[in-house]
Amino acid sequence: MTNSKHNNFDIVVIGGGPAGYVAAIRAAQLGARIALVEERDLGGTCLNRGCIPSKALIKCAELLAIPSAAKRFGIAFAEPKVDIDRVRAHKDRVVKQLVSGVETLMQANNIQVFAGHGRLASANEVQVTSDDQTTELQADKIVLASGSVPLELPIPGADGDKIVTSDEAVDLLGPPEALVIVGAGYVGCEFAGIYSAFGTQITIIEMLDRVVPAEDPEASDLLARALKKSGVQINCEAKVVNISDVQGRKRIEYEQAGEVQPVEADLILMAAGRRAYTEELGLDELGINTDRGRIQVDEMLQTNIPGIYAVGDCLRGAGLAHLASHEGIVAVQNALGEVGQVNYDAVPGCIFTHPEIASVGVKEHEVQARGLDVTVGKFPFSALGKATAIGEREGFVKLIAEAGSNRVIGGTIVGPAATELIAEITLAVETGLTLDEVAETIHSHPTLSEAVGEAALAGLGRAIHLPPT
Repeated sequence: MTNSKHNNFDIVVIGGGPAGYVAAIRAAQLGARIALVEERDLGGTCLNRGCIPSKALIKCAELLAIPSAAKRFGIAFAEPKVDIDRVRAHKDRVVKQLVSGVETLMQANNIQVFAGHGRLASANEVQVTSDDQTTELQADKIVLASGSVPLELPIPGADGDKIVTSDEAVDLLGPPEALVIVGAGYVGCEFAGIYSAFGTQITIIEMLDRVVPAEDPEASDLLARALKKSGVQINCEAKVVNISDVQGRKRIEYEQAGEVQPVEADLILMAAGRRAYTEELGLDELGINTDRGRIQVDEMLQTNIPGIYAVGDCLRGAGLAHLASHEGIVAVQNALGEVGQVNYDAVPGCIFTHPEIASVGVKEHEVQARGLDVTVGKFPFSALGKATAIGEREGFVKLIAEAGSNRVIGGTIVGPAATELIAEITLAVETGLTLDEVAETIHSHPTLSEAVGEAALAGLGRAIHLPPT
């Protein structure tokens, strides 16, 4: 074992995912000398095992649907054939290219990367352990960006074989004949779409009363209908109580409406969420405040120990890559004397299912509980020219605005390109735009973005392409 104390930095970042590597780049832009510590792969879960590989697989699944959809347009294709090895190669190629891009960015910004496990030795020292070598880094400030790991449920038999999490689901050797997905959040529903497209029989088991339960109920209903149409069986208000092996397969028993029901599958995907990964960081020894393993910070993203900041999934468990990146930028700006803040009321969420779902800010079903007086403007894609032309008429755009001021405080989109269109509503929420200002903005025709302008007009009671109510 070797020790070295000649490594002195302005900021040491622990974790090379979207929160950590973005924080490192922003700090370097501000002239700081930066070290980045990563024990696995640059890009973290998002790039290597989450957002990026799953979206590569989603694209493959979308291509499989083209022949069937094309028939409605009078175009015929031969029945598609899946070469799972080439599908996996595409996913691996995308990940490799983007990881290489992050490595290049580290070099271009003169960020020194240390491979190994980072641990706080003091408020100004990080110990990096890799194999039999230990390196000690001195830092004026430290940013913790250790990310998250899949949540393990206390279900009897859940530690057996043929049980995977989202981390492994992107690397399956081939689609199983039958798959049970435990959890109907965005991860569970995205993988249901992927593997049902590849011919797998999917059963979803969800404890709450609907799929993607954090979203607008209308969005949940549309997605549930689409999943069921593709052959996915959905069991809500159901709880898995036991997992066992039966003749080479997995037997899942779940309780629903007071009765225990069995279902068999070749594989089980545990998609019930993630938890903050903060083990072996030295938090307790330094007295850093945590809540159920999640690091606690103030509005500056600083912990109770001055000079130590935390960002991303280690704050909340399940998280969003874009929020983690923004927090990384804000944290280092605050650490280096710049002004930085996060508007948590303007964080978009995206679900890459079919139909896509995206939302930001206040959702309609939250209004009553929050005691808000609002105006709702809703416009269906079925009334939009571009959506009709491309055969994507399912879904809607919904805007939530404060009554009186008409200031946009939230919105939900379900349908084609929802994850792209949400950017306009996010900008409206962030900058305090009103329904009038969104409506007065000229939207290109024919485009899907017109639905956002029409939703604003609907909220004002003067929608052009909807009949009077």
